[in-house]
Amino acid sequence: MKILFIASRFPYPPIQGDRVRAYHFLRLLSRQHSITLVAPVPGPIDSRVQQIVTQLCERWVPVRVSQWQAIAHLICFPFSELPLQTLYFCPPIIQKCVQNLVREEHFDLIHVQLARMAPVADGLSGVPKVIDFIDALSLNMNRRATRERWPMKWIFHLETRRMARYEQELVSSFDQQIISSSLDKEAIGASETLHVIPNGVNIEDFPYTENEREDNIILFTGRMGYFPNAEAAVYFATQVFPLILQQKPDARFLIVGADPPRRVRRLARFPGVEVTGYVPRIQDYLARATVAVAPMQAGSGMQFKVLEAMASGAPVVATRYALGGIEAVDGEHLLVAEDTDSLADQVVRLLRDPALRRRLARNARRLVEEKYTWERSVEMLEEVYRLAIERRNGRLLRRKPHGSGDAVSISNGRRPTGRSR
Repeated sequence: MKILFIASRFPYPPIQGDRVRAYHFLRLLSRQHSITLVAPVPGPIDSRVQQIVTQLCERWVPVRVSQWQAIAHLICFPFSELPLQTLYFCPPIIQKCVQNLVREEHFDLIHVQLARMAPVADGLSGVPKVIDFIDALSLNMNRRATRERWPMKWIFHLETRRMARYEQELVSSFDQQIISSSLDKEAIGASETLHVIPNGVNIEDFPYTENEREDNIILFTGRMGYFPNAEAAVYFATQVFPLILQQKPDARFLIVGADPPRRVRRLARFPGVEVTGYVPRIQDYLARATVAVAPMQAGSGMQFKVLEAMASGAPVVATRYALGGIEAVDGEHLLVAEDTDSLADQVVRLLRDPALRRRLARNARRLVEEKYTWERSVEMLEEVYRLAIERRNGRLLRRKPHGSGDAVSISNGRRPTGRSR
């Protein structure tokens, strides 16, 4: 199958959620399919990175998009109904590139990543189209709005409304849609064409480690430049960790992830808190941790930090925001905490109970192996591709003569497309 894959960001290095998902989809899809990758890039790409990306696809088309081009496109905001992030991340130069590619050669299917990139598929009615929402961005923006102050609160409420409306439009305009979690699917709304394909873990990259873990190390991972991660780090360090220190004075809280903003870097001034910034291998920290935490207060989607910790043997304490549809059972695969006191209590409970840590870690690893590998996710993705092609072919069969007979109109009616995931 010839696939035109439009990524929301350059997929290497895979250090952000959308880049990780794109990287592993491309890595596995390229074994069976011919892929042309289109991705915006901010500047020159290192030759070593270029070499890696050529292994992910048959051809890649980098589209140079400067920050000024993206900002300039925001001028359209008062005259457009598109969400702000769509205007920012998808300036016309990317859409023009995609349209030229489709005009020049035949593709069996177009895969678009994230609603913010959806305009690239406008007007491409002759090719089956799949969009990967990944998260319900409307849910993400709504949760963030509750954490912001005026005037950002007003901006995020506006973005929530625009994105919610836009997501509904995309459900209608794309042949099939995928999303990473059942909770995010519920936020967009039930549809027979919207399928849950969870995030995964490359098991070989995250080996299970049970022994030789350090004592009383609490780990939080993720790109700290992402608002929900930064918010969670500040919350845990300032409100939860002091309660833990009262019971475990030798505990340490490690905040590990790229691009920490100033408010996160300043947390290193607190006793027992360490902020690393970017690290080459998150696995080294997961292998050391006594407990991994995911104290999310905002955000959406399925959290890689939780899956990677579960795969690695680090027992997890998480809020319900962090679960994102992961089919983990409280007390069997991890511990769930609802508020500040319970987060502290559950972490201390694990720090004091090695047998509980082992039981949760072993169960969690089995769950990841059964349900959250990238191989399983890509098998599900290929089934969605098949449904998209069938649906598009069904539409073409329903074409009817119009006017002189040269022009045609295509029915927008839906037909059953098989089982919904």
